[in-house]
Amino acid sequence: MPQGMPTVSGWNTTMSEIGKPLPSAEYEELMALRRENAELKRERLETEPGTPARTSRTSHVWRWVASAILLVLTCVLTMSAVAAAYLRSEVLDTDRYLATVAPLSSDPVIQAEIADQVTEQITSRVDIEGLTREALAAVTQATPRVAPYVTGLAPVIADQAATLIHDTTARLVATEQFDDLWIQANRRAHQRLVAILTRENDGAVTIDQAGTVTLSVAPIIERVKSVLLEKGVGFARNIPEVNAEITLFQAPALVRAQRAVSTLNTAAELLPWAALACAAGAVAAAPRSGRRRAVIFAGLAFSVAMALLAIGLAIGRGYLLNQIPPDAISPGAAQVLIDTLLVPLRTTLRMVFVLGLVVALAAFLSGPSGAARAVRRGFTNGADFVTGKISSGPAKPWQRWLARHRRILEAAVVAIAALVLIFWTYPTAAVVLTLAVIVVLLVIVIEVLSRQAVVEREAVMAGEGG
Repeated sequence: MPQGMPTVSGWNTTMSEIGKPLPSAEYEELMALRRENAELKRERLETEPGTPARTSRTSHVWRWVASAILLVLTCVLTMSAVAAAYLRSEVLDTDRYLATVAPLSSDPVIQAEIADQVTEQITSRVDIEGLTREALAAVTQATPRVAPYVTGLAPVIADQAATLIHDTTARLVATEQFDDLWIQANRRAHQRLVAILTRENDGAVTIDQAGTVTLSVAPIIERVKSVLLEKGVGFARNIPEVNAEITLFQAPALVRAQRAVSTLNTAAELLPWAALACAAGAVAAAPRSGRRRAVIFAGLAFSVAMALLAIGLAIGRGYLLNQIPPDAISPGAAQVLIDTLLVPLRTTLRMVFVLGLVVALAAFLSGPSGAARAVRRGFTNGADFVTGKISSGPAKPWQRWLARHRRILEAAVVAIAALVLIFWTYPTAAVVLTLAVIVVLLVIVIEVLSRQAVVEREAVMAGEGG
């Protein structure tokens, strides 16, 4: 060994050994000991000289209490934010509502309900039996010998006519033409509802005290009338031009909803930020040594909020179905309608639930537990293998720069992805999944590219601290 080479704790340190990376197991153990040592130093510094340890423990407890309160607020605000965003999109955004209800036009249950309702609207406005009786009376007067054969046929012919109307309507609602009619009818109904809720209507449209929401079937009746006339059904000329409506559902709360629309708009914009602020506050309020656990709890708070919202949604759905009168709409059609309207809300709560678990898992894997260290050890081994394949020799300057700033870059990637999700008007499951994959890939690329410089720097630090 050359003269003057320093010896640290009996270990002859050479420049070649400084650049040599430690084995992953030894490195993980060294880092765990350093974290534990730093934790003990922080706890010692938090207790000023002459201050009893009991004061520090009391402060520790109160910080956790404050953090717990903020986590509960996070849970409540997250539930409210998701519900408010859903209500605003479905109640006040006609295009979003139409995208939700469009699949209903091809649902057999809804098609059967529309056929029944349209048939009822036509037969209740056209006295088919009376018209038939008058026609038969004219026939019997002209040819008296026919009278014994046609007497009493009016009810039978009326029933057959009703069956013809129903079959014609059923065939119509099974065609692509009905898809356009369905969208037009729902667009008109939803625009009227928005006008009522926002008080932008001219007073001609109102919601009664029972909160009845109706759907105009006038275009459908007009189309059925045209088809019947084309088939030579004479009484179809007597079908009047009326703005007939069918009841979709009754919700007395819609009367009170008029007073809540402005509040809903404001809440849907502010509640997500309030929930994030409370989550950040919960992490900041926690003791310095427990902030990683606070991040885990914050992620779990988002997931718990969505689980509670899902339970409330199931209870509310059952209650609402029981409140809908069976004479207004069939139970099967009501169930299909409500389940379809709730699809966007269920999709959103599932996405937020998964995101909360991802945050909690990421915070856990960055911690000092044995399982987290094992996962990180496997990743570093893989990164060492990859970097050994793509480069050799000392780290390049850009790799050293990347190693120094990799945590900032990774945090920026996560923050940008979070902002994209927040400002994306209606993120789908595909959007969330794509963003998550991009974030993971970018973090892996940053870690792999900076790994060589990180190993060199940690080896130097280990040698200096040895």
